[in-house]
Amino acid sequence: MEEATDKASVSAFVEEVLAGTGWELQAVRRRSSRFEPPDWYWTQFEITINKGDEERRLRLVAKGALNPAAWERLSERLMRHGAGRSCDPIDGLGYPKLFPESRHAYWFYPFDPTMPSLPSAADPVRMAGVLLGLQGETADILAASRRLNVQRVRYVPEVGAILRYTMDTAATKLDVYGKVQPGNRGRRTFRIVEGLWEAAKQYPGFLNLPRPLGFIEEFGLLLEERVRGRPVGGNRMSAEFMLTGNAAAEALAVIHESKLATDGQIKIDNEIARLDRVAEQFKYVLPVGHFLLTDLIAHMRDRVRKTSEEAWLPTHGDMKYDQFIHHNGELTLLDFDYFALAETSYDLGKFCAYTIPSSPKSWQDSVAAENTRRLFLERYMELRPEATLQRFGVYEALQLALRAMAFMWAQSSGWERVAETFLVMAFERLKSRLPE
Repeated sequence: MEEATDKASVSAFVEEVLAGTGWELQAVRRRSSRFEPPDWYWTQFEITINKGDEERRLRLVAKGALNPAAWERLSERLMRHGAGRSCDPIDGLGYPKLFPESRHAYWFYPFDPTMPSLPSAADPVRMAGVLLGLQGETADILAASRRLNVQRVRYVPEVGAILRYTMDTAATKLDVYGKVQPGNRGRRTFRIVEGLWEAAKQYPGFLNLPRPLGFIEEFGLLLEERVRGRPVGGNRMSAEFMLTGNAAAEALAVIHESKLATDGQIKIDNEIARLDRVAEQFKYVLPVGHFLLTDLIAHMRDRVRKTSEEAWLPTHGDMKYDQFIHHNGELTLLDFDYFALAETSYDLGKFCAYTIPSSPKSWQDSVAAENTRRLFLERYMELRPEATLQRFGVYEALQLALRAMAFMWAQSSGWERVAETFLVMAFERLKSRLPE
């Protein structure tokens, strides 16, 4: 699989796609990888091509099946979604190209098998008509499309894409973000953000989030206002990182008090069962990780049996420091795709688990992370002193174990040491007490 999806193989495929177009391959750069044994392997490449003085950057996805049954499922799905059609990322669409002998496939963004509306959302002509209300006015749409810039901000294959739409003319100034997701998730997210926007008005300054602008049913596209600033980075000693402790506590307190109805539930039994599957994956690549996680799971189940269920509340579902945008001392919370009902401690445990650096540069990094964790918990308990947190240790240990899983999937250099460290720390957190 590594040979089938390495730079040499990708370069050869791209050269074949470009043959006769006048475009030439300039560079191939691996962007990310994800390994999910025993079935899947993904990797993304940034492809730089040029034609004279013109340059383009394409995004290529390689997905491999690690066993025959997984390949049968993948190839059948891709055949239904365009495999066999011309792969033309220059003037058309980069439909999938299947390689049965090595059980892998290539495709180019904006094609995606789970988001068939993504090509439309990324098309300036289609979006000019939608954003400017010019449906049916062909000449005006074409003229506007030449001034509309559609930028890919983030693309995770088969998970979601974030796009930025900008236009700056004397007549029109536009700067909005759009999110495409599989199935009905976009409409669900739009409803949730609308509800939270109203809830936030009751607690000014506690929960800042992007203003929802609308939902385009045809494209499954959620539109939101632009948020100024940049994502909070992983420097634990930066001022913006330290501010996330207070901001996250206040945002969660508002969300927990919002009484917002939602259809999803995050159950601790299901989350621990997920770890059972992760432990099986560790068997293939890190046996010591398998034994550590198996032991941790047993202790987690024992703690759940010995504690009463916490209050069920609406929760963000993915509360981490990097979900905040920082601008002039103000933090804005993003990404409500995983919003659900959960026990009180679910997102508290997640935020705390992600304060821990995976590769601290010095002891000061670890101290700063612990301080942010402590300030977060103290502020939350100050705002909600009646909160039920008897399972907090279980949820923090859960998220540390899932961080170990993420490093196993990514297969980055030194991942084994990081994964083991997180699993050992999960034991410590499971047994530790909340700050007094």
